[in-house]
Amino acid sequence: MRDKNHDNRSYKGLGNRDIMDKFGEKLSSLFPRRSRKNDKDDDLLTAFSGRGSDDYELFVDEEKERRKVRQQQKVKAKQPKKAKPKKPVTPFMRRVRNVLTSFAIVAVVLIICVVLSLTVLFKTQNYEISGSTRYTDEEIIKTCGITTNENIFLANKNHAEKRLIKNYAYIEDAEVSFSIPDTITIKVTEAVESYIVKIAETSYLVASSQGRILEKCESPDGYNLPLFICSDITGGDVGDYIEYEDKTTHDIINAIVTVFKDNGYTNITEIDATDTANITFTYDNRIKVKLGLPEDISYKVRTAMTIIIEKLDLNGSNTIEGELDVSNCNVTKKSYFREQSLIDAQVETTSPIDRDDVDGDGLDDETGEEVEEQEEETKPPLSQDDWYLD
Repeated sequence: MRDKNHDNRSYKGLGNRDIMDKFGEKLSSLFPRRSRKNDKDDDLLTAFSGRGSDDYELFVDEEKERRKVRQQQKVKAKQPKKAKPKKPVTPFMRRVRNVLTSFAIVAVVLIICVVLSLTVLFKTQNYEISGSTRYTDEEIIKTCGITTNENIFLANKNHAEKRLIKNYAYIEDAEVSFSIPDTITIKVTEAVESYIVKIAETSYLVASSQGRILEKCESPDGYNLPLFICSDITGGDVGDYIEYEDKTTHDIINAIVTVFKDNGYTNITEIDATDTANITFTYDNRIKVKLGLPEDISYKVRTAMTIIIEKLDLNGSNTIEGELDVSNCNVTKKSYFREQSLIDAQVETTSPIDRDDVDGDGLDDETGEEVEEQEEETKPPLSQDDWYLD
């Protein structure tokens, strides 16, 4: 009992580590060390006695262990990974890679060029106007709507063309383009006065070959243009196109005017399409040409003008008056001309009635004697010289 108390007193004032060391020494004295084949027993005894590595401490700090594990993971993460062995590159793959690389470089260069051309370069600085027109260059530039420093690629050229045609009646067509590096090109086609349309006694419309109204006037005098007569015009404003109740009327006048323009025929004074089945035109106020139905108009007009120029006005006298019928020349290949005054032809002529022979039996109604036939005042029938083969 005395020994036990003495032992307890001997441990007072000692820490846990010191106590364990003393306890281990006591055990060693009680159980002498002898050779062991199992190393694990030595490690256990060493750990229990406090003599050995800190790795075998009896009491383990868990937080310290966790920090230690995290530290080991960080060190492991920083270590470079072993690179996998690369597969050998075949010649085909090398060509493909080179092609893709070249394509990517070209694409990048193109994108850069496009961005620069649309934002920094190619700003409008100059204007080039071509085509004969009665409007000044300043008016055309202002009306087209393309301003200075506007990019020539982004400028709305279609809208500019429509603005020019809409605002100026004498511009038949307009083409707006650009010239690198800084020029806007405007090509204008001026409308040509082709004929005059009568819509009222003192109201006329000057029209182009396409039927666009160029201006209004009170009299056709001074224009030297053929007068177009028809019965179904609905009128219109300057800059608009003439509208007809009969849609074929526009095609008829357009075809006739086009033939005159393309072949350089002049001195056409009147075109009459009041009856679309019996179309006529008058040359130099002295030769009336019957075209008939609107079939093969171009052929009929060219035939009539050839007869007038090469036969009727061969000597340049320009005095022959009459009526030329080419209404069936496209079928029969024949044309007919009858010389007469156009003024007289407008009045229907008949054989005069003999005052002595009212009943028309050839005898004098009073005496019963035979009455001599009087010569008619109208012109004789057509002779062979009045006919012309087409």
